[in-house]
Amino acid sequence: MRGCTTILVFLFILGYGCGGDAPPADTATETVSRVPPDSLRQLYRQYRLMRTDTLPARQVQERHKLYPVDEAPTDTAFFVFREQLLQAVQQHDVFALLDAVDKDIRVSGAAEPGVAGLVSHYGLTPAAADSLPIWPILEELLKAGGTFSDNGRAFTAPYYAATWPEALPKNEYAAITGSGVRIRSAPNLSSDIVKTVSYELARYLETTDQTEVIGGETHPWSRIELSGGKVGFVYGKFVARPTGYRARFEKTGPQQWAMTQLIHGK
Repeated sequence: MRGCTTILVFLFILGYGCGGDAPPADTATETVSRVPPDSLRQLYRQYRLMRTDTLPARQVQERHKLYPVDEAPTDTAFFVFREQLLQAVQQHDVFALLDAVDKDIRVSGAAEPGVAGLVSHYGLTPAAADSLPIWPILEELLKAGGTFSDNGRAFTAPYYAATWPEALPKNEYAAITGSGVRIRSAPNLSSDIVKTVSYELARYLETTDQTEVIGGETHPWSRIELSGGKVGFVYGKFVARPTGYRARFEKTGPQQWAMTQLIHGK
């Protein structure tokens, strides 16, 4: 019965059930497949100019560090697709999100396979659109860079999951995702600074119960061990684990892309 209910909910969202109206034809996010090549290039230029937080297109290699990288701008169609999806996420547009998703998407924790599982697991209904937990998850993923694989036919985000060193156990380590991040002796801003690091790879020890509001954001503190053996605490905003949320996108046509995975865990 649960599966039938989920399908009915999904059909309702798409506007085909319960007498609902179909999604408006002029949604804010238009799939790349409907964009002519000239318009695609123009959109690409516009989105590139709008981005003020771009990441390097090539990753710097250095021992005990994992620098950010974003290869998305090297593929015009994918970059436009991702920017349009980001706009949809920021506008809490359920219909546009579903339009960007593959029908067989793999979703961690979902009771049903494919889109039905995504809908039920994250409660994707227009009525609750502004409070859905999926929006901050996707926004962070779409801003966190990534790399292509499978001869350019797939893209994985975020960058620290896509480029994680094979030699480091994913469940034992974390990446510091900022420059000049202060490692402190205790989980609070008033404690001593143990060291200042940039994009360091560190052994993850625990996430504390202490949270703190900094710059309008609330995060817990994490206890880590640096490569030199020093142990300290880092604000959770700047700690990322490769077993956290990650997304995979795959090419489905000459200028078409779709999200095929939204997973977390091992």
